[in-house]
Amino acid sequence: TYRFDHGPYLQELTNTGVTFVFTTSEKGISWIELKDNNGKITSHYDVKNGLRNAYTTFNTIRVEGLHPDTRYQYRMISKQIADFQPYKVTFGDSIASQWYEFSTWDPKTERCSFIALSDMHQDHDKLAQLLNLADVQSADIIFYVGDMMNYYDNEAVPFQSFIDTSVSLFATERPFVLVRGNHETRGIYADHLPEYFPKVGGNYYKLYMAGSVAVLLLDCGEDKPDSDIEYGGLGAYDAYREEEAAWLRETVASEEFRNASARIVLLHIPLGNGTWHGNIHLEELFLPILNDADIDVMLSGHTHRYSFHPANDKVRFPVLVNDNASLLKCDVGDGKITARIYGPEGTVTHSHEFPLK
Repeated sequence: TYRFDHGPYLQELTNTGVTFVFTTSEKGISWIELKDNNGKITSHYDVKNGLRNAYTTFNTIRVEGLHPDTRYQYRMISKQIADFQPYKVTFGDSIASQWYEFSTWDPKTERCSFIALSDMHQDHDKLAQLLNLADVQSADIIFYVGDMMNYYDNEAVPFQSFIDTSVSLFATERPFVLVRGNHETRGIYADHLPEYFPKVGGNYYKLYMAGSVAVLLLDCGEDKPDSDIEYGGLGAYDAYREEEAAWLRETVASEEFRNASARIVLLHIPLGNGTWHGNIHLEELFLPILNDADIDVMLSGHTHRYSFHPANDKVRFPVLVNDNASLLKCDVGDGKITARIYGPEGTVTHSHEFPLK
């Protein structure tokens, strides 16, 4: 039976656009129907170089030109392609999903509620438990701050590790963002990761605007030297981090970033106490830039242990590191960021307030 296998899940939600990702059980042509507040329905395909993407099971459809701060409904439509010849396409079954809803960001809002967690290492049951504890439906967006997988050795791993769980709980109507951790760089399929989490602009690192709240999504690369025997001569992260640092210097100087109501950094490996090569290199490159960027807080994982580091002479902004068995819920507004960490029993184990600069 022809069916939708995975998704839909929302990626790269902005004031005026969104990306839909989903798969089908067999090859076909798929599209999104979008319904606005007036009931007008438009169809949207993945089109490249004049061709609609077809005869595929994996679908990534970007829709631009939406209205800010607006509620939309959408559904997936797909037609199975039974036979694909140069001058004749034979279709099979047609299917349609239920209608879902989402809202574009209001670019003027200074309020944002988000969840951040990391280091689940493919434990989807723990992920579901934590998301339910903090009422995931009350969050505007969810950030996965790295190491959601152990390694990427087959195409099903991202779905099994956290995508399917996210879809079942929130991701059809609320977006999530994956910040790549060092474990997401590992495995024979690691170079396919951007297909599952498409980024406008193409880079893992980017500036994400949640309303007027600026979130710097930084990519740590690996934690060991490129020459380490574990990487088999395939790593080139030193040069990659240098490219990222050049981008970062330009980005924090931009008007969009400087005028943001809050400035938050998400980076899998925390800065400040690096002992491994990757950590030290990140600090050498990123700290001189971030220390002059009026950062309100950095949120990280990686260590599997909670820790909090107030601003100091080396790192001139607070760094909050979450453990691998808790969830971080942040509310931005009223001149501050309120951060609460929920433990596995659902109680708040740590709470912090960060005044906005």
